[in-house]
Amino acid sequence: QAIFAQVHGRTPSSASTAGIDEARTVSGMASDFPALPAPPTKGVQALEINAFLEAMHGPAAVGIENGEDPSVFRPTKLITVDCRSPAEFEVGHIPGAINIPLFTNEARVEVGTCFKEKGRFDAIRLGLQHTGPSFCRLVDALTSHGAELGDSLLVYCWRGGMRSGSVAWLFSLCGFSVRTLQGGYRSYRRWCKEKVGNAHVVAPSSVMVLGGCTGVGKTAVLLELRRRGEQVIDLEALANHRGSAFGSMGQAPQPTNETYENVIALAVRRLNAQRPLWLEHEGSHVGKVLVPFGLHTWVRSAPGGCFVVLDMSRQLRVHRLVQDYCNEENLQGEGWVDGLKVCIECGLAKKLGGQRVKEALQLLDERKWAEVADMMLNYYDKLYTRWVSESQSLSKVMVDCPSEDAANNAALVLEALAKGDGRLVPSSDSGTGNRSSSKAQAGAGAEEPQQETELPEFKADFSGACFCGEVKVACAGEPRSVSYCHCSICRRLSGAPFSCQALFSAEQVVLEVEPGSGLQSVRTSKGVERSRCASCLSPVQATLFGGKLVALPLGLLTDWRGSAQTEGSEDAAAKAKDALRPRHHLYYGSRVMDVRDGLPKFEGAYMAAKVGTGKGGPKGSDGSSQKNGMVPETEW
Repeated sequence: QAIFAQVHGRTPSSASTAGIDEARTVSGMASDFPALPAPPTKGVQALEINAFLEAMHGPAAVGIENGEDPSVFRPTKLITVDCRSPAEFEVGHIPGAINIPLFTNEARVEVGTCFKEKGRFDAIRLGLQHTGPSFCRLVDALTSHGAELGDSLLVYCWRGGMRSGSVAWLFSLCGFSVRTLQGGYRSYRRWCKEKVGNAHVVAPSSVMVLGGCTGVGKTAVLLELRRRGEQVIDLEALANHRGSAFGSMGQAPQPTNETYENVIALAVRRLNAQRPLWLEHEGSHVGKVLVPFGLHTWVRSAPGGCFVVLDMSRQLRVHRLVQDYCNEENLQGEGWVDGLKVCIECGLAKKLGGQRVKEALQLLDERKWAEVADMMLNYYDKLYTRWVSESQSLSKVMVDCPSEDAANNAALVLEALAKGDGRLVPSSDSGTGNRSSSKAQAGAGAEEPQQETELPEFKADFSGACFCGEVKVACAGEPRSVSYCHCSICRRLSGAPFSCQALFSAEQVVLEVEPGSGLQSVRTSKGVERSRCASCLSPVQATLFGGKLVALPLGLLTDWRGSAQTEGSEDAAAKAKDALRPRHHLYYGSRVMDVRDGLPKFEGAYMAAKVGTGKGGPKGSDGSSQKNGMVPETEW
């Protein structure tokens, strides 16, 4: 208005003012258009992810009704529209959403390419050419899903920008009450990672892991436990796979990894923290679908719960496998036996060997189903024995199953977990990482006393805790290496001129996090994830090579004089002291201070120097690789 008065010598009229305000609004909208959360239409509001999910699926942590599957979602409270392209929707979406795409797959590629090559304005014009004639189609698609004028709707796109803003504007203009998602589907994916996708996500409740060799009927027992009111997430059912080389037989196509994680995260959101969560003992993947890292950690450690192992005779397991895979109904299906052959030839050829594969195929041709099942157990029993030994659960319970009856076996499981007052059987020495177990044996209809059976114990040689004591660590055996590290990452994270860690194999380490506590993790380089206690921020571990190796700060296990925190005789203490004594310096070429201790000093990584590659930096003053990658004594 001041500029108008200077130019025209008068105050603008109300109509002119309205025009200026409108121009200002349009100009402001255009400047932010690529990240516009919602158009300036009355009633359109952007919700953050938790409020959006509550509007869509109701409150979190409400628990589930008896016999209900937490991964099967009831009709959403509000119709939720995913306006991304069909291809994006197929890869993954918020469970319960419907797809009403603003762009086709081809149009989305065209508009995106135009935005990158020609700029925003040309991309908007091209987008209008594609969407303008289809506005009526969008409204018709919405009403075909039962939406009526005045209904409340939820709308989201990839990042909460132009697509959801445009669709929300259109639906709001037609008389619907619309809300959008701040950050779009991308914010939901971040939320999923925080729920189940990160390796050190805290479990929402105590976790009970049900295991046992192939053929014991773990899934059937889990379903029976669900019917009895337990909270169960069936990882195999969600993956459309039974977990073995034959797991895809008779199943629908597997979901994408993204879809799998989306459903599991939303199922975990429903769980009641006061009741345990039951999971089946799975590996890192079910078929071709990866188990989310957080869930896999829960399966390995059973935080707050225990590892329940079903034990059944081999004869019963063979009979059960035959009933599951080679029953009369399956054998009447076209190509079923050929499918079994393909599973053996493609999935187990390298593991069984050529001769055994030929024998198995011949037995299938002779319809000797039990012999084939028994041959498969020779492989799977050895594999599962190794899986059981890798469990980091501090409490284990063995349950003898005298029959194939899932209902009776579920009752035996619940009976084995009850000790008079119904509490879990605790480990005998959880403070030092030792693991204990009990074995409950009972016949069908008969009452027999429970018998104690010891599993191989996890004997902790070293143990320690963070500053606040909420994260405890226990280690078995000697470390593979103990190193000083001078790399810039360790220096910045520790605030010290160098750090010192002991390197163990993952199966040597048990990490225990107190209920209500947690870990904060950050990926600092490829394959390396470092974790701190979420309460006191003490560094507690770093995982390398996808979790195969674990580096523990030496300060957790010993003091700086080298006396290990371990119990025993003086000889044992001296041996422990030697085991934790630092052996060399790594990345000494990046040092900020000299250290004169007589230890070998590698300019880069020890492994790079060990194999004789100059990779990582062992160079001399003339640029040539130094012998063994070590820094000569004259340089320090």
